[in-house]
Amino acid sequence: MARDVHKVYVFFLIAAGLLSTIVLGIHGAGYYSTPLEDRPFHPQYTSLKPTGLLGQGYGIVGSLMITVGVIMYSSRKRWRAMANLGRIKNWLEFHIFLCLLGPILVVYHTTFKIGGLVAVSFWSMAAVVLSGVIGRYFYVQIPKGIHGNELSSQDLVAENEKLAETLRRQFGFDEDLLKRIDSAALPAKPVAEMGLMEVISFFIVNDLMRRSRLHTLFADLERRGLQAQLLSRIRVMASRRIMLTRRIAFLQQFKKIFHYWHVVHLPFSIVMFVILSIHVGVAIAFGYTWIF
Repeated sequence: MARDVHKVYVFFLIAAGLLSTIVLGIHGAGYYSTPLEDRPFHPQYTSLKPTGLLGQGYGIVGSLMITVGVIMYSSRKRWRAMANLGRIKNWLEFHIFLCLLGPILVVYHTTFKIGGLVAVSFWSMAAVVLSGVIGRYFYVQIPKGIHGNELSSQDLVAENEKLAETLRRQFGFDEDLLKRIDSAALPAKPVAEMGLMEVISFFIVNDLMRRSRLHTLFADLERRGLQAQLLSRIRVMASRRIMLTRRIAFLQQFKKIFHYWHVVHLPFSIVMFVILSIHVGVAIAFGYTWIF
């Protein structure tokens, strides 16, 4: 997928998710804000209650979106026959779209009233969504090739050295300038001695402070009389250098963290689907078959 096409694709997913959430929220705002004891007398009660035409539809569509999103992405990761069907990054983005909008529809299905056994499924779903957002952050820290395969530390070191050579040859960078860039990528404490929360805290703070830490470096380069166009290219390459240096240093830690994340994410997903299946089975047994 070309870069510009990918931007349109991501924009469409974000716009579709936000628009759906806002439109459905506005449509049912009066009903959802009505006290529970007064809802049976609300004009939208028949359609928006959990067993109503729209209310039950939200639950069915939302559950299908979650199920399809999980099966689709898991299949793309595990089946060799699907290995060449697009970049796994694009599949992950669509998986995130389905598994964020799906739970929102499920929330509208519940009419914001959660209790009983279904509450276990709901909060498991909430935990899956939250852990999925966190997992996405961990996932992007593990560098991938164009087809989504994980890159080794040797691959990263080779790319970083090629980038350093370009900075030396094209822009006259010496070892001191390269060290100043690298210092913005690494913590003061040895990486091997950092705990989970220290690693996460460092990455968040480092992302926020990167621009200001490099400001002095670029100010020095401006005083050398470099053109704005060249400075812009250097900024891009320096940011890439920081990202690569940081990923090389933390590669094994993030692989370990991502492994433990799976241990947490998977049980919540299983609990969610098991109770969802029970909920659907009970609903069908009592005749709530929607439009079918």
